Amino acid sequence: MPVITAENDIPRKIRKYRDTLYIIGSGTIALGIWNAVRIFLMVLNSPQILITPRLTEVINGVPGIIVLFLVTAAVVGVLLSIYLFVGRKAREEGLGRKKHSFYIAFIVLLILFHAVGAISSGIAFFGSIGEPEEVNLSHPVSVIVDVTAAVTLAEMLVSAVKIRVYERNGVG
Repeated sequence: MPVITAENDIPRKIRKYRDTLYIIGSGTIALGIWNAVRIFLMVLNSPQILITPRLTEVINGVPGIIVLFLVTAAVVGVLLSIYLFVGRKAREEGLGRKKHSFYIAFIVLLILFHAVGAISSGIAFFGSIGEPEEVNLSHPVSVIVDVTAAVTLAEMLVSAVKIRVYERNGVG
């Protein structure tokens, strides 16, 4: 069994962080697809999420609903593109192909997105506890999913930064 010394410990850590980037990058792609599907299912199941009484006054009939659907599809498309971009770049860096620093900003953006999602779902759940007919059990599930996604993305961020720190110190 080889002895771990300072000289061979850093390359081992870099490999560990690259493996983490590759695995979480793959999961980020799956999470992005799931979020896109989840948003479309929410809109199909509860169109009142988008069509509020005030918005009903603005849109006129079928053309307004089509525009609303297209705007929703565009927002979901942009969000999905961010997930796919981050996941793909993390996987590439995990394989040691290319280092892309730009995707790190998008990791931070996704962490904030999931943190806000967890907070808003938590507020919605705890705000409806006093009124049993309005309790929606999807809110605690959303909190769990969003917190897990934020923590996982934070691990991706830490791995990307640690790789850069270790490689900047001349090892790797």
